[in-house]
Amino acid sequence: MKGQAPAYWVEAKTLVTGLFDGDSDESTLLQLAACNQIELHATSGTWNTLLWMLATGLSGDDGGGISGAELGELRARLPVVFH
Repeated sequence: MKGQAPAYWVEAKTLVTGLFDGDSDESTLLQLAACNQIELHATSGTWNTLLWMLATGLSGDDGGGISGAELGELRARLPVVFH
Protein backbone atom coordinates (compact mmCIF):
# COMPACT_ATOMS: atom_id res chain seq x y z
CA MET A 1 0.00 0.00 0.00
CA LYS A 2 1.39 3.38 -0.96
CA GLY A 3 2.61 5.48 1.96
CA GLN A 4 2.59 2.58 4.39
CA ALA A 5 5.79 1.97 6.32
CA PRO A 6 7.59 -1.28 5.53
CA ALA A 7 6.92 -4.00 8.11
CA TYR A 8 9.46 -6.34 9.67
CA TRP A 9 9.11 -9.24 12.09
CA VAL A 10 11.53 -9.29 15.02
CA GLU A 11 12.51 -11.75 17.73
CA ALA A 12 13.25 -11.26 21.41
CA LYS A 13 17.02 -11.23 20.83
CA THR A 14 16.61 -8.30 18.45
CA LEU A 15 14.56 -6.36 21.00
CA VAL A 16 16.94 -7.04 23.89
CA THR A 17 19.96 -6.01 21.83
CA GLY A 18 18.14 -2.89 20.63
CA LEU A 19 17.18 -1.90 24.17
CA PHE A 20 20.58 -2.44 25.77
CA ASP A 21 23.05 -1.59 22.97
CA GLY A 22 22.42 1.92 21.70
CA ASP A 23 25.04 1.59 18.95
CA SER A 24 23.56 -1.57 17.41
CA ASP A 25 21.59 -2.07 14.21
CA GLU A 26 18.79 -3.40 16.39
CA SER A 27 18.67 -0.09 18.25
CA THR A 28 18.42 1.70 14.92
CA LEU A 29 15.42 -0.51 14.04
CA LEU A 30 13.69 0.49 17.27
CA GLN A 31 14.42 4.15 16.62
CA LEU A 32 13.06 3.94 13.06
CA ALA A 33 9.92 2.22 14.34
CA ALA A 34 9.47 4.89 17.02
CA CYS A 35 9.60 7.51 14.25
CA ASN A 36 7.07 5.54 12.15
CA GLN A 37 9.60 4.96 9.38
CA ILE A 38 9.08 1.19 9.67
CA GLU A 39 6.70 -1.13 11.51
CA LEU A 40 7.99 -3.82 13.81
CA HIS A 41 5.89 -6.90 14.52
CA ALA A 42 6.45 -9.78 16.92
CA THR A 43 4.51 -12.73 18.22
CA SER A 44 3.08 -12.89 21.71
CA GLY A 45 5.64 -15.66 22.29
CA THR A 46 8.36 -13.13 21.56
CA TRP A 47 6.90 -10.86 24.25
CA ASN A 48 6.83 -13.79 26.69
CA THR A 49 10.49 -14.54 25.95
CA LEU A 50 11.42 -10.87 26.36
CA LEU A 51 9.42 -10.76 29.57
CA TRP A 52 11.26 -13.79 30.94
CA MET A 53 14.65 -12.37 29.93
CA LEU A 54 13.93 -9.04 31.60
CA ALA A 55 12.39 -10.55 34.72
CA THR A 56 15.30 -12.93 35.30
CA GLY A 57 18.06 -10.62 34.05
CA LEU A 58 17.02 -7.60 36.08
CA SER A 59 16.38 -9.34 39.38
CA GLY A 60 19.07 -8.08 41.69
CA ASP A 61 20.47 -9.54 44.87
CA ASP A 62 17.69 -7.82 46.78
CA GLY A 63 15.11 -9.78 44.75
CA GLY A 64 13.43 -6.55 43.64
CA GLY A 65 13.69 -6.76 39.88
CA ILE A 66 11.21 -5.07 37.59
CA SER A 67 7.55 -4.79 38.60
CA GLY A 68 4.56 -5.96 36.60
CA ALA A 69 3.45 -2.37 36.14
CA GLU A 70 6.85 -1.43 34.75
CA LEU A 71 6.74 -4.38 32.35
CA GLY A 72 3.28 -3.33 31.18
CA GLU A 73 4.52 0.20 30.61
CA LEU A 74 7.50 -1.11 28.66
CA ARG A 75 5.25 -3.18 26.40
CA ALA A 76 3.04 -0.16 25.74
CA ARG A 77 6.02 2.06 24.96
CA LEU A 78 7.87 -0.36 22.68
CA PRO A 79 7.32 0.52 19.02
CA VAL A 80 6.36 -3.10 18.31
CA VAL A 81 2.99 -4.61 17.47
CA PHE A 82 2.66 -7.89 19.37
CA HIS A 83 0.34 -10.47 17.80
